[in-house]
Amino acid sequence: MTETATIRPIVPPPPVAESGPHAAEVAAPLTEQARAVREGELSSRELTQMYLERIEALDTAETLNAFLLTRGEAVLAEAARMDEMQAAGQIAGSLHGIPLGIKDALYTAGTRTTGGSAVFKDFVPSEDATAVRLLKDAGALVLGKTNLHECGFGITSNNPHFGPVRNPYDPLRIPGGSSGGSGAAVAARLCSGAIGTDTGGSVRIPAALCGVVGLKPTLGRAGRGRMFGLSWSYDVLGPITRTVADAAALLRVVASGPDPLDPFAADDPTGATLPETIAEAGVSLRGVRIGIPEGYFAEDNAPDVDRVLTENYRRLEDAGAVLVPVRVKDVEQATHTGFMTVIPEDVVLTEEALRAAGVDGGLVAHLDSFGADVRAALGSQVGPEAQPVPAHVYAEAMSRTVPAIRRGFAEALAGVDVLLTATTPATAVPIAEDVQMQHNGRSVDTFETFIRYAFCLSVAGLPAISVPGGVGDTGLPVGLQFVGAPWSEARLVEIALAYERLAGGS
Repeated sequence: MTETATIRPIVPPPPVAESGPHAAEVAAPLTEQARAVREGELSSRELTQMYLERIEALDTAETLNAFLLTRGEAVLAEAARMDEMQAAGQIAGSLHGIPLGIKDALYTAGTRTTGGSAVFKDFVPSEDATAVRLLKDAGALVLGKTNLHECGFGITSNNPHFGPVRNPYDPLRIPGGSSGGSGAAVAARLCSGAIGTDTGGSVRIPAALCGVVGLKPTLGRAGRGRMFGLSWSYDVLGPITRTVADAAALLRVVASGPDPLDPFAADDPTGATLPETIAEAGVSLRGVRIGIPEGYFAEDNAPDVDRVLTENYRRLEDAGAVLVPVRVKDVEQATHTGFMTVIPEDVVLTEEALRAAGVDGGLVAHLDSFGADVRAALGSQVGPEAQPVPAHVYAEAMSRTVPAIRRGFAEALAGVDVLLTATTPATAVPIAEDVQMQHNGRSVDTFETFIRYAFCLSVAGLPAISVPGGVGDTGLPVGLQFVGAPWSEARLVEIALAYERLAGGS
């Protein structure tokens, strides 16, 4: 590949990324790899082989456990066909020959799809998820399926059936979740990029804790057909990558518009389109108005997260950005409201998944096959100990409380370009603290703590991108979250790219 200008990362890559076979050869970002493959400077088969060798050497149960499976000879054969097409002057699309990790919540035709659960361990779909089909149409290769928190219902990725995913900075710590395998694989350079799903932060949280980029699009931007989901009201899918431009490149492909399998999927009602390329020259933060939410978003961060935020406020102001204090009305209700809607919707979607996978007996018959946390959530709604969310509680949440939260964010965004928060209130905790964690001198619920700044944006349906913002006191990554108005991904990505370049010192 030709040499390109590099951005010095504000969060250094984990040691595992720069060790093992072919560390230097796979270091380029996805967009540069894609250009090199299209122009014949890099062989797709060679790139794919290098990733497979890195996975073989580095992705053990004790080190990362990021991939549940790789496609081995099958993906190498597909890569060879991509090289033959390129030699004949035929380019499939913008991702021609690029190997990706796919969260094992998305159907992959002919390749096992488990949702991270033993209940679905034998399910081999006959058709691809909408997003996977679009990625393949653009020339991407399914390198393998990444590990996750069971059924996507959690943020630790401590999977009881397939083993915990481990943080690439410290294998004794969580990588975040539920798309933890995707985050760990990208950070360790085991694939060019990855796709995750996000209901309450499941793309952004692992991106933050693993020191990479995670982009959650507006609800409806990307079709969710043939995806194990938790909530039709909040689920999205999005890219996890090493750079902002890489995330934009993947989002352009999976932004499907209408999807016959997803009634929420739609064209951008503003009429705007995502740009074909993100211009790196001339991107400036001067005059950009950045809302800094007070109250809820600033009350209980770990001290090193607050330090990183303060350092970045100064950095942004020095670059000419205008920081505007704002308050988000009704945001305090988001977590409780979100659970009151997600949990009953999850029961319906899990029943649908069981039928689609040909698993007989229904949810009640299989409750004991789920891990403890998922079993507790589902068992609260069905089965012998159920105490279901009352219909009037669900109805009030969807008709009154969710609209109030969305109005609160709309008002906060009215006078600014984006909001800026920490992605999580703390850096990655030990796997042993996956239920209760130590935070600011007390024991708190790990799940609820880590979703604090992410789930509320899912309830609001807003696009958000987590980018590396610095390191905590123990050298672990801290993520920053830029938040935009609905369907504002193009502007959001532009601002995030400008920040990435500023923080990188280039």
